[in-house]
Amino acid sequence: LPISEIGESVDRADFFKVFVDLSDDITAGHDDETDSHFGEWIRRGLSRIDSGLPDRIGVFGIATVGAAIDKSFIDSPPTLLDGVLEMLDGVTERGLRIGLVTNTGLTSRGAFRDWFTDIDLLKKFGHIAYSNEMGIAKPNRLMFDATLRALGVVHERALHVGDNLYSDIAGASVIGMSTVWARGDSRPDLKKTVEPDYTVETVLELPPIVDDWLETLES
Repeated sequence: LPISEIGESVDRADFFKVFVDLSDDITAGHDDETDSHFGEWIRRGLSRIDSGLPDRIGVFGIATVGAAIDKSFIDSPPTLLDGVLEMLDGVTERGLRIGLVTNTGLTSRGAFRDWFTDIDLLKKFGHIAYSNEMGIAKPNRLMFDATLRALGVVHERALHVGDNLYSDIAGASVIGMSTVWARGDSRPDLKKTVEPDYTVETVLELPPIVDDWLETLES
């Protein structure tokens, strides 16, 4: 454990349980449109182990723990669906700018950027909004507003793609964006009240959807 390197003794099982529980709390908080900065989440987790621990190890110690958690993400990252990079290039070739609006878990912006760079994804985005950097979470409209403002796009000429009916589809549609639901979250309480403009099984199906959507903008 990184904490042992800075003179503190923490049970490994307790450490992992606390941070697994913390990740669940972060996800639950997103439903209330809330998030906190990455370093603050690390401090909160350490406080659950020992209320005085964050102050004893200080800023350097908290950063050390955060770096170790980020390393576990980099060492075992998610898998990018084959064909996504080519699909994004196809969307860009249609004259569109692409942004990413993401509700992050217990992973820092820096770790995401390193991973995106490693898989040649970072340069595909004109702007990225991270919930644990902004301190808010989708469906809070400020997440979408900041991204569209950075891209120079108005809401009515934006198409948001997401797998969560609540944070993605409901959040984007209520502020006037068109939506594509990549079937993921299927909460039964939302299916009758949230209606995406388009539905796909995977994002690889996006190019013809984008073409159809562009035609509606011109009609």
